[in-house]
Amino acid sequence: MTGDVESGRYGRAGAERDTEERGGPLTPGEQRLAALWAGVLGVPAGRIGRTDNFFEIGGTSRAAVRLVLALGHRLSVDEFARTPVLAEQAGLLESRNATGPVPAAAAPAAAAPGPGAGG
Repeated sequence: MTGDVESGRYGRAGAERDTEERGGPLTPGEQRLAALWAGVLGVPAGRIGRTDNFFEIGGTSRAAVRLVLALGHRLSVDEFARTPVLAEQAGLLESRNATGPVPAAAAPAAAAPGPGAGG
């Protein structure tokens, strides 16, 4: 028998216990993101932990693009790849929500035109 079977990783109760040990999503943002990840990866949301790395649990670059689209481009594909841990991604998205939606081409803000600038 393997440790996986003995630890109860198989089946719903075992999956939930495994996620709790890894740290399940805590914030509403983490929970929503975990649900999106689960849908794209084809696994139950209860299998996604807050410290999981999207690419280490079966995510591909194609799946990452689907998630970027599902997130309304609030992260670029490059940002998604640089921040593949659920809790970190959720934190980045939540910090952006505080200041309003992020445009699809998230670039450093340009200086605002001064007074009297034409428009």
